[in-house]
Amino acid sequence: MKLNEKVKKLPETSGVYLMKDKDGNVIYIGKSKCLKNRVSQYFTPSYAPSKKITKMISFINDIEIITTDTELDALILECRLIKKIKPMYNTLMNNDKRYAYIKVNIDKEYPDIECTLQKIDDNLYFGPYTSLSKLEEIVNILRKYFKIRSCNGYMKQKGCINYDLGFCIAPCKFNDKKSYNFFIEKLINTLNGKDYSIINDLNKKMQEATKALNFEKAIKYRNDIESIKTIIHKSEAINYIKENKTILAKVNIDGFKSKLYILNGIEVFYSKLVKNEKLKDNNLKNELSKHINKSLNSNKKIYKNYIKKEELDMSNIIYSYLNYSKDCNYIKIDELNIDHSIKVICR
Repeated sequence: MKLNEKVKKLPETSGVYLMKDKDGNVIYIGKSKCLKNRVSQYFTPSYAPSKKITKMISFINDIEIITTDTELDALILECRLIKKIKPMYNTLMNNDKRYAYIKVNIDKEYPDIECTLQKIDDNLYFGPYTSLSKLEEIVNILRKYFKIRSCNGYMKQKGCINYDLGFCIAPCKFNDKKSYNFFIEKLINTLNGKDYSIINDLNKKMQEATKALNFEKAIKYRNDIESIKTIIHKSEAINYIKENKTILAKVNIDGFKSKLYILNGIEVFYSKLVKNEKLKDNNLKNELSKHINKSLNSNKKIYKNYIKKEELDMSNIIYSYLNYSKDCNYIKIDELNIDHSIKVICR
């Protein structure tokens, strides 16, 4: 069957697609909530991808698809297949990304913040994050907002321009460790995903700039907000994998069917496709209860300081889907709320 005919007959369901060259080698793996729409896009004349994607399209000789029950299944399968097969174009695109960390030098008298490509000591590290250049921009935003010093920490006789501009409280000049450490603590809580006040403050400034018709400033605040949200989201995904909680989730498929999941952090411990009319069935609830107890009693992996990139990728996928997909409801489970959790999810 010719490639264009094959594309026309693709199903409008979620799944994973594998692009192959003339020798049958998988050169790219992708996923979609609607396979037909996504794959067809590659061959649409108006499609304007990057140079790498354009070159990749010229090598496509065949497409294999794997349909899935849900978008979550597709996301997880794509991640696993890329890790296993390592297709050329997935690898090339990832090679554009340099992974880096935000480092808070708490061993200094007046701690500061910087970007680094590796962990080399016992200071505080947050990440890893993609795109070193983007991370440096975000660190500058954080440094100015929290008034963190960018100098060597020694008092300058001729004053400090960052202090004059309101970007630093000049702890070296005023020897005010208490105030400075307050800002350092706020910074650390933000990077840990525990303090969102910076988002609220920047939102307020953006609205004020918009009212004053200072649209250039408003756009800058908006971009700063999106950058900070990216960092906080990554921190939340890291916290998710470290907590490694047992989670019961339900994904609505089409109004008639749902898929139930029991997750141990980034591992799918159990899943089942059910008709919605069967959700309140006692046999199903008993089955869920049995598997939840098994999950709670299983030997879960303990994540300490080092998390592999592949684990972080999977954590980001699952955490994002659980929290941002309109089709998904979930609840964290412990030994005391099993029955209640099942009732909430299966109603």
